[in-house]
Amino acid sequence: MVVKGGSKPRLDTPFGPGKASIVHRILTLLVPVTLLAPQPVTAQAPPSAGLWRVAAGALARPAPLQTGATGSFWNPGASGRTGSTQGLRIGGHVVQTSNILGVSGLLVAGSAPVGSHVRAGAVLGRMQVRDLVRTTTSPDGEDGSIPVYEQFAGVGVSVGTPRVEIGATLLLHDARFDVLDDGGVTFDLGIRLAPWSRLRIAAATHLLPIDFSSEPSTDYFAAAEYLAAERLELSGIPTALMARYGIAFRASGDTEHTVGFGAVVGNRVVVDASLTGESGYGSRQWRPAVGVGLRFGPYLVSLAHGFSLNDLGGTYRIGLDVEP
Repeated sequence: MVVKGGSKPRLDTPFGPGKASIVHRILTLLVPVTLLAPQPVTAQAPPSAGLWRVAAGALARPAPLQTGATGSFWNPGASGRTGSTQGLRIGGHVVQTSNILGVSGLLVAGSAPVGSHVRAGAVLGRMQVRDLVRTTTSPDGEDGSIPVYEQFAGVGVSVGTPRVEIGATLLLHDARFDVLDDGGVTFDLGIRLAPWSRLRIAAATHLLPIDFSSEPSTDYFAAAEYLAAERLELSGIPTALMARYGIAFRASGDTEHTVGFGAVVGNRVVVDASLTGESGYGSRQWRPAVGVGLRFGPYLVSLAHGFSLNDLGGTYRIGLDVEP
């Protein structure tokens, strides 16, 4: 059997029905890997790439509307509106869950202009499960932990104008569950449109196999953002307010809906909040997420918290983006 953190309670016994269902959803991202013999890189992401949905739990706005350098992982078109004067853009985000789930991750990206409307960049990421240990007849763990992770490295290119942003990324994946290794290749496309000055529409694939096969870890994103107020005065400080809606389609047929809003206060404070309706086990449940960003010159420091369902603890994200 496998338990968390040595003498801590086992994952498969102490939870009630609600908690057990969430833990089961995490384990279903990992168990398929154990059924695979070691094999060369394939045309799709490893099954454990679904761990990136845990990281998505800390997104306080729909995935295809993410900004900054790391936004290209969620939407390859996020690096658009390019130009030689924009210079280098880099960013990094750390993700952490509660000790009950024990999932953590890192996402790093950067891009630079290669023409008046073209940018090229790279993106790296890793998600892992901590404190999985081996046991025999006792809940006390044996020496050593079980390595469980999914990581990738990739490159991307984007083309942008004030009205249209289009991008593509190619990712090479590597995963491990104990002694078993797996790998794969994915290719994603993303687009953002600004048909009117107050409306932005975005869509993207996420972890799409290069052979276009149907894989459980693949998502299809779409979202819209409407600028409800451009220069609202709050105590004399100009503030912009945005309303957002997003939807995520999964290869399994499940869908997630996200509604939320954003505010930019004085071009220095960014506030995001959202509610995401998850489907799957039982009825749809709504999970909130909030985020705050503080801008200091070219630096944007961001903090976000995605609240959990069934008292399993939230998902936290800390990020730093540098933009000229």
